[in-house]
Amino acid sequence: MNTKLLPIPFALALGFYQSAAWADPTEVTDIEELPATTVTATRAQMEQLQTPASVAIVSGQELQQRGGMKADLSEALQGIAGLSASNRHNYAQEVQLSSRGSRSGVRGIRLYVDGIPATMPDGQGVTTHIDLNSVGRIEVLKGPFSSLYGNSSAGAVLVQTENGSNPSVLETSVQGGSGGSWHYGIKATGGGDGQYVPAYVISANRFTTQGFRDHSAARKNLANIKLGWKAKNGADMGLVFNHSDIQAQDPGGLTREQWQQNRNQVHDNISQYNARKDVRQSQLGLSYQQNIGDNSRLHVSAYAGERRLKQYLPVPSTAQTRPGHAGGVIEFNRHYAGADVRWHYQVTPTFSTIAGISFDYMQDKRRGYENFLGRATNPSVTGVQGALRRNETNTLYNIDPYVQAQWQFAPNWMLDGGLRYSSVTFKSKDRYITATNGDDSGRKRYGKLLPTLGLSWQGLPNTSLYAAYSRSFETGTFLEMSYRPDQQPGLNFDLQPLTGHNYEIGAKTQLGDGLLTTALFHSNTRNDIVSAGTFDGRATYRNAGRTRRQGLELGWKGKVYKHLHLTAAYTLVDAQFTENAAGNIRAGSKIPGIAQHNAYAALGWHSPQGWRIGADVRHSSKVHVNNANSAAAPAYTVAGSYAGYRWQKGAWQIDANARIDNLFNRDYAGSVIVNDANGRYHEPSPKRHYSVGVNVAYRF
Repeated sequence: MNTKLLPIPFALALGFYQSAAWADPTEVTDIEELPATTVTATRAQMEQLQTPASVAIVSGQELQQRGGMKADLSEALQGIAGLSASNRHNYAQEVQLSSRGSRSGVRGIRLYVDGIPATMPDGQGVTTHIDLNSVGRIEVLKGPFSSLYGNSSAGAVLVQTENGSNPSVLETSVQGGSGGSWHYGIKATGGGDGQYVPAYVISANRFTTQGFRDHSAARKNLANIKLGWKAKNGADMGLVFNHSDIQAQDPGGLTREQWQQNRNQVHDNISQYNARKDVRQSQLGLSYQQNIGDNSRLHVSAYAGERRLKQYLPVPSTAQTRPGHAGGVIEFNRHYAGADVRWHYQVTPTFSTIAGISFDYMQDKRRGYENFLGRATNPSVTGVQGALRRNETNTLYNIDPYVQAQWQFAPNWMLDGGLRYSSVTFKSKDRYITATNGDDSGRKRYGKLLPTLGLSWQGLPNTSLYAAYSRSFETGTFLEMSYRPDQQPGLNFDLQPLTGHNYEIGAKTQLGDGLLTTALFHSNTRNDIVSAGTFDGRATYRNAGRTRRQGLELGWKGKVYKHLHLTAAYTLVDAQFTENAAGNIRAGSKIPGIAQHNAYAALGWHSPQGWRIGADVRHSSKVHVNNANSAAAPAYTVAGSYAGYRWQKGAWQIDANARIDNLFNRDYAGSVIVNDANGRYHEPSPKRHYSVGVNVAYRF
């Protein structure tokens, strides 16, 4: 495939933008369970085939059938064309998500869990609080339409907890596996009958592991509650509450030589300074939906939460003696809140409009400490909280008004569009001012008008064609602004927002009992945000001029015969720097951290009762690990298999499962640390490992 020809069809598609981004990012809960083929991420609630967007759906049932530890969101996001989800097996770090070559990490992709943003207004996301044991469905949206989510939206992942219904069910589960891993869970569902009996889902679980590498043990406790009911006036109301408590060691990365010598080892600094992270998070969300007359509906939702983090980095004590150094311990207390109000009006049967405004706020009280006691040249104790080296209050908020419209102007033609003004304000108040550390307070405001337009045609049986365009806008996160590439104190306010133009043409067709999706995509960006190097665990970032991402995605998922299911996905991403920039960036070089080819296939027999069995295989091409493209993590292909048996007798149901991953015991690095200053780029993945478990449910 000649990728140089890809911009031609996108030039023809200019001016067309799909409006599948009707998705309401702050919709807290959906009371009614919708059909599996309905895309709930579109306010029009269109069928997946008709939606003019690249949308993938993963049901909670699929996730349960595949088995596994269910401790990491990446387990649920395999086999989605256009999306890369790497399980780092490092619970002190987030999963690495990338949509069509977007920045790896939980950045640039908007995440929502039961409508509560898991992505803060600066674009930084978290996934560790997601309870996979109670997931009802996950929708993954990619492409230009995601610009209607505002700042940092190269794609969106929307996780919905299952809905409660009668009869009530009580479930308990236990899963054990390699690396001393255990996962225990209990869940209760029911209700939904009558005005005063809310539908409920209550889930709690605990995950522990000794880890696959040295210094990689972790413990995670989760609790999740979802309620939904109808008020006297017919309004739909919902409440969600989530709490997580995580303690995890951080094994860090290895050089290629260290990996080949002993893949389980860690660098000496990791052990000496006991690199680790402790996180506690609680959040609450409310929603209210009310019909106003026959043709309009009001949606109001709000959320609030708190996140407390303390992280110990492997920064050598001698490095912290430099004036302005922020130390080796990060501590912050974050409070965040937001709301969304929108009004949907059906003007005519073929024309509808939406107007709304969203607000998101977060404030971090951030401190930095030395990670040792005593003299830096000869510390008495390391890996402990020492002297204060940083103290600041960082505040960020956005206020985004938006309008959207959908117009079926001919029998088989649909025009969708929207306009959102996304604004983000950063403020930092420095409270640590000394003779060698001046006042680093500052304020920045960024704003961008984001137009979107899409055109779709459905003139062929069981087929939809569409073209799309959008303009995107992505600020640096507070994490990316925390440290400056020149090693000076203060936030990196020189980091400018990324802006881009995004194009897509796509086709969907019902092929057999499944949906075949095809999309070509192209994106040009300015001021791309890239790694400027990771120094002893502290990541820094800079702008990289112009970049280009283009490629192809193909996917099919459906039933082959009776209970035999097949999933197949392929993604080609050509991601390049298109002009020279600082940091060894040369025009024509590949953007590091992005595999050019990703492929996935899974085949499984899923009988509703009795046996189920299946296998899957994943392939990733090599991944460059630095801007100069002088080193790379090699390509790999790994396979897994699973089996289970479901037995039901009266009110009891027992479901046993077993899974083996990396079936052929390959030695590979499934994730990388881009531009690590010490060359410790590689995070080795586990060799052959297994899990077995059982779920017992009683229906009242």
